[in-house]
Amino acid sequence: MLKLLKYEWKACARICLPLYAVELLVAFINRLLYSDIGSKLLYGIPSIVMTMLYAAIMVALFVVTAVVLVQRFYKNLLGSEGYLMFTLPVSVSQHILSKAVMALVMGVLSFVAALVSIDLLSLDMSVGQGFVSLLRNLSAYPSDIPFMLEGVLWFVLTALACVLFIYLCIALGHLAKKHRLLMAFVWYFVLSTAVQVIGLFVMMASVEKTAAASHAVLAFLDGMGAAGVHVIMLTLCLVSAAAGAVCFAGTRYILVHKLNLE
Repeated sequence: MLKLLKYEWKACARICLPLYAVELLVAFINRLLYSDIGSKLLYGIPSIVMTMLYAAIMVALFVVTAVVLVQRFYKNLLGSEGYLMFTLPVSVSQHILSKAVMALVMGVLSFVAALVSIDLLSLDMSVGQGFVSLLRNLSAYPSDIPFMLEGVLWFVLTALACVLFIYLCIALGHLAKKHRLLMAFVWYFVLSTAVQVIGLFVMMASVEKTAAASHAVLAFLDGMGAAGVHVIMLTLCLVSAAAGAVCFAGTRYILVHKLNLE
């Protein structure tokens, strides 16, 4: 598993990390151009051009990261490289998990790079100050640390569930004989829409019947105080984990029993 993660890191980092570095460099140049001297240089044309370049790279940062991570899964396991990957002495589960974990890592790094670049642009360094303020509040109120950890856990589980959902759609699209990538987009649209519609109908159908029960549950959680918040956060974590497990099981089943590399 560790060797798979190392291989995935090298493959993703050589494309994504230079882009993140360019984003930070352009943000730093923009900060210099936003000064009084820089804004007057050549009637402000360099400042305008660099601002447009920064915006374009910011969009490319997330788009390229997403494309690389999707391509890694599709090309490695469902494309021509699949013949080699499935001969390695690792399980299908390890293949899927290594892709999902690295997708999460690179997604977090892209988000951090975007935040740091915004911080470089802001004259008051608001993002950095906000982080320092958060650390000070946690040190002053250590009882808030469990809430933060639960929030981080929920974010990680939700992000992994989203990645595994995309992998499931790609695997379902691969079952088609033609236009497999197109069918992956179709499956993503169909499944995401179905989940939203079913959830909406369930909520609408159960509003009147469970209104009294919902009020009772909310009153109970409110009476529990901080413990009630912990119950809510852990419930959200369990829901995200269950969704990710379903997507993982579906993807694994297709790769084990329905894989067709032709």
